[in-house]
Amino acid sequence: MNESEAKSSGGLVLRRMEATDLPAVLETDALCLPRPWGEAGWRDELRSSFGLCLLLEKDGAVIGHIGVKLVADELHVTTLAVRPQHRRHGHARALFEGAIAESPEARHAYLEVRPSNAAARVLYGSLGFVEVGRRPHYYGNEDAVIMALELRV
Repeated sequence: MNESEAKSSGGLVLRRMEATDLPAVLETDALCLPRPWGEAGWRDELRSSFGLCLLLEKDGAVIGHIGVKLVADELHVTTLAVRPQHRRHGHARALFEGAIAESPEARHAYLEVRPSNAAARVLYGSLGFVEVGRRPHYYGNEDAVIMALELRV
């Protein structure tokens, strides 16, 4: 999917994030994340040659987004958020699968998740991720569970 292309299915549109989307993305982060990213961080991600930011829209409204970094053959999921009223409908899965489709050279995927975020851990497990380690105090007050997925061998 190039910058002007979008994939749509059932009233949903998956496309690359643009700077003009940041107000809706920041609002989504504030609803979903205990420590949301700021605008400067998102702008850095959008400019990064290693980054890919996708968002999912329903009827023109942003309902979720994903940020990943691709370095060599490793895809690192840096953020994933779906607005609360749109959860449990496969949208996080669609975002993740869209990022994978846009990263054909990726052989492995990694992410960090709070141990207390049971819903996210169940989602990642359903995608095939397995726990491979911990990062002490990654979130300040909480460790991070490191999860990995083999994409292509």
